Amino acid sequence: MVGAESEFLVSNSFYKTFDTYPEMMVHKCEMRVRYSDTDQMKRMHHAAYAEYLEVARIEMLRSRGFSYAEMEKDGYILPVIHLQVRYLGGAEYDDVIRIETIIHTRSEVRVAFESTIYIDDRKIVEAEVELACLDRDSWRPKRLPPGLCSQ
Repeated sequence: MVGAESEFLVSNSFYKTFDTYPEMMVHKCEMRVRYSDTDQMKRMHHAAYAEYLEVARIEMLRSRGFSYAEMEKDGYILPVIHLQVRYLGGAEYDDVIRIETIIHTRSEVRVAFESTIYIDDRKIVEAEVELACLDRDSWRPKRLPPGLCSQ
């Protein structure tokens, strides 16, 4: 694997990120499915995937030098305006999932993250999350921070 590797322990979950530039600027993030995110059948609940996608998105931005805290201090907020998830399979408690994410600029004020979630080499989810860039104080559209979608 090319690039930096880091590990985190957050909310009793294992997060591991790999930065693999330059080809398609794919960011890979591995996480272990938490028991609290599973249903009675020990399968990851469909609603939990949105949180895992958010963790991968935040880690991708962090790997590119952007922190949500710093962007908010600088007057930017990035609310989700569209979320589409296609479930192809399921994850169970304690599975290690790998989320591969690519970022795309949609306009000067919108950005999309296309993610695919795998268990080993088995694709279980395809997702797209689109964010709008707004001014923190006025909630009006604001140009994306310089460099967010390039590198």
